[in-house]
Amino acid sequence: MKLTSFSIKRKITMTMMYIIIVGFGLFSLTQLKVAMTPDLDFPIVLVMTNYSGAGPEDIENLVTRTVESGVSSTENVKKISSQSSNGMSMVTLEFDWGTDMDKAENDVRTNLDRIRDYLPDDAQEPIVLALNPSMMPVMMMSMNAKNLSPAVLRSLGDDKVTPLLERVKGVASVSIQGGLKRRINVKLDPVLLASHGLSPSSINTIIQSSAGLVAAGNIKTDAKEYNLRIYSEYKSIEQISNITVKAGTVPIRLKDVATVEDGFEEQSSDVRVNGGQGVAVVINKQSDANTVQTVRAVRNALPEIKKILPSSVEFTTIFDSAEFTEKSIDNLSSTAVMSFVIVVFVIYLFLRNWRSSLIMAISMPVSIITTFAVLYLSNLTLNVISMAGLALAIGMLVDNSIVVLENIFRHRDLGHEDMDVAADTGASEMGTPIIASTLTTLAVFVPVLFVPGITGQLFREMILTITFSLSISLLVALTIVPMMSAVLLKKRKNKIVTQPTVTREKTFSVFFTNNYRKLLHWSMYHKKTVISIVVLLFIGSFALLPMIGGEFMPQTDEGKINLTIECASGISLTHMRKTVIDIEESIKQDIPEITTVMFQFGAQSGFNPNSSKSNTISVTIKLVPQKERSRSQKQIEMVLRKRLDQIPGISYSIRAGGMMGSGESAIELKIIGDDLKKTKAIAEDIKTRMENVKGMVDVTLNVSDYVPQLDIHLKQEILNDLNISGLQVASIISTAIQGKTAAKLRESGDEYDIYVQLDKKYRRDRDALGNVLITLQSGTTVPLREIADIVETQSPVTIYRENQERYISVSCNLAGLDLSAARQEMEKIKSEIVLPPDIMFVMGGNAEDQQESNFYLLIAFIVAVILVYMVMASQFESLLDPFIIMFTVPLSLIGVFVILFLTATPLSVMALVGVVMLVGIAVNNGIVLVDYMNQQRHQGIDLYEAAEKSSIIRLRPVLMTALTTIIGMIPMALEIGDGSETWAPLARVVIGGLVTTTMLTLVVIPVMYIIFEEWSDKFKLFFKKA
Repeated sequence: MKLTSFSIKRKITMTMMYIIIVGFGLFSLTQLKVAMTPDLDFPIVLVMTNYSGAGPEDIENLVTRTVESGVSSTENVKKISSQSSNGMSMVTLEFDWGTDMDKAENDVRTNLDRIRDYLPDDAQEPIVLALNPSMMPVMMMSMNAKNLSPAVLRSLGDDKVTPLLERVKGVASVSIQGGLKRRINVKLDPVLLASHGLSPSSINTIIQSSAGLVAAGNIKTDAKEYNLRIYSEYKSIEQISNITVKAGTVPIRLKDVATVEDGFEEQSSDVRVNGGQGVAVVINKQSDANTVQTVRAVRNALPEIKKILPSSVEFTTIFDSAEFTEKSIDNLSSTAVMSFVIVVFVIYLFLRNWRSSLIMAISMPVSIITTFAVLYLSNLTLNVISMAGLALAIGMLVDNSIVVLENIFRHRDLGHEDMDVAADTGASEMGTPIIASTLTTLAVFVPVLFVPGITGQLFREMILTITFSLSISLLVALTIVPMMSAVLLKKRKNKIVTQPTVTREKTFSVFFTNNYRKLLHWSMYHKKTVISIVVLLFIGSFALLPMIGGEFMPQTDEGKINLTIECASGISLTHMRKTVIDIEESIKQDIPEITTVMFQFGAQSGFNPNSSKSNTISVTIKLVPQKERSRSQKQIEMVLRKRLDQIPGISYSIRAGGMMGSGESAIELKIIGDDLKKTKAIAEDIKTRMENVKGMVDVTLNVSDYVPQLDIHLKQEILNDLNISGLQVASIISTAIQGKTAAKLRESGDEYDIYVQLDKKYRRDRDALGNVLITLQSGTTVPLREIADIVETQSPVTIYRENQERYISVSCNLAGLDLSAARQEMEKIKSEIVLPPDIMFVMGGNAEDQQESNFYLLIAFIVAVILVYMVMASQFESLLDPFIIMFTVPLSLIGVFVILFLTATPLSVMALVGVVMLVGIAVNNGIVLVDYMNQQRHQGIDLYEAAEKSSIIRLRPVLMTALTTIIGMIPMALEIGDGSETWAPLARVVIGGLVTTTMLTLVVIPVMYIIFEEWSDKFKLFFKKA
């Protein structure tokens, strides 16, 4: 080959070129961004609309349905789902992957503009957000101090910690949760208001209009022009108290009808950390910032921040996205190094030549370092996915170099050529086969790139990394390896031999080769027996499939447990706090591995779907590192479940960790129907049945018990007589009961809400609501109970809809039951229930994701087989030879099923990707064998002799390439270190498949070659006679 000849003739030129490339690769490694996963553009748009004071049913009817109908015509929308809860509508639009999300977001806004007039006047403008990973916190800390009150902690968090953290490079925003937030409370007295003919809403209007910034034009003089600004700001409690709320001979001040208090917001949520009250500090990064660098910058900034805080304040890290990322990447890096050392050692054992091992030891790092340069130029990140691709490729990186080096070694051993010629001939002779084998390996990844959904998106960077590294290794095998061989390998001085692989010193390899020769010779003359045995093995391996089980993605041991607990509907914050303390004491007794535990309970703010549920407790448990505990995270979760099962009045769900974990449950069954009472009854029945299935845990409904609700039915005739509208009444009640922010108090550069509301004693029960005084235009008042009927009803906490239909879902996680078996159990439960015609079932959760991914990966497998055949057909210019080689693919499946069964590894997406990879890897040895057999046949050697001689001569490179790939993946398959659970199934599948395909290929391919060549000769003879 010209490239090889150039490398040997221009050794210094080639060396200089690679020094430049390696130097740029090392520079690129320092510049690559580090992240947990690749940058994904999630095809999801959220539309959030706030309509304060409205219940779930009103939100659904007045807001959600209107928004859904407006955005349903958006192009490429795959699914529309929504949640309607107290005061909030959240509509989620899911698009097809690959959709231009900037355009989709604009289209949604355009469609919303068309229906804006149909939304309630009091509803806020809908907020449209394209879901971005940067919305999720990259770090969460707790801040507590034993001698400081919740109010002081909150004040320190808002006034000191937040501004300093937001200055840190990469930080977009910081939010403080928990504690007591300062607020100026205007507590209205309804009796005093009525005596002066005032209403809560009029007080709110007066306070609002008494403060603000108003532009008043400008004044021009001959010399200058002045802009006028009128400032009327509240700067003290006394100033607010003395606002005139009604003019007259004796003006009525605000303090005459209300108490103005420098207090706090009414607490609707709380945070507890490690047994004490505290506040949570939630940090979000900028969309283009590096996660690991941002978190490191925050860590480095904390010592300086602590210097300006009281000495008793302590920060505890609850969640740190960089920590697990760093550990996972470090583990993959050490796995790659370990694989590299093992591979070099294996090469030395085969060749027994340290110079050959040195060539491999240099060529591998060159390939890896150059891969970093290509990743950098391709604007990819150094993440768990790309590093896994590199770790997986370690064993395959040397395959091409081994084939070339072994052939150069063989030509050197023949002893009749100088080393330049031996290197050139040996490399050029193998050029076509290694190009073909590399193309077949890469061809299998093409269909995986087109797998839709998050599976295809995540694996894209792994595939690109493997593609880059293998392509570079091919270039290295054809340049560096022959160049260094010509320099380092010395010409063999002993006599010329014709079979170097069988006449070398008496070693184990000679013993193995001789026994292989005997087995091969027997097999070629007992072809039917060999084929029968292989067919029986293939069929028998499929018998293991039902015992293997299946799952979507392996669960990782991140050392962090996320737990959601739901208490009885309508529970007060005080009772929730008691429940939290009881749970906290219980789990600490049973789980000594806990380092930190944080409880967030009540109505939390943010993008959490449970944020509006005041009866929800979110628990984050951080465990000691994996190497420091004797129990796995799964075992600890089972202990936690047993303890929680003993606490009455709660339901709970543990969210599994995983690289592709979306927070979904393993199984989710949606009962779709408009009548919530009917669907709830069916859901309760299914829940009971699921709880009786062994292995189904955390069985929960997405809707809890109905919460008590008071419906106010205004008497329109009376309102007409009193000359007051329903909207005026609603405004008075809303201000009185819910309260409103009227203005801001500015103090030392900070702003605090001025909140108008009836004093708590006047709004604590149903009777108090009936006594709310409605001020008429005449100044007189009338109690609400005289103009309205107040009816006690029940309302769902949240109403869920999918594709504009209501649904209730039942979901569960799994423990000791694989996902495939669980799906079968669900199908059995579904078949036992007779549904009314207006209700239907839809399966969701990881079970749905698994089914979709399995289908597309099966298609990818079939397409990969076809592509590999086409590549080989192009190389051999034959339809028969690639057909022979394709028999290696079913041989590999035998090992796949056996190793999954022996290691109790479920068939997951990762395992299936490994199966697709095997299609390209398994045929490589077959290509080398058949190509050499063809060369022998072209030299006029007999069919049987050509098959036997080629197999024995290529035995060593076949074993070397297979063993280096297998042994290179063993560290990853052993599931050692953080994040290794994700990649172990893929490595195990490749190892199992390669073991069987290598052993059987050495026998089956020569046999099949002879069979098909004999048939071909007979056909040619038949047509020649015809």
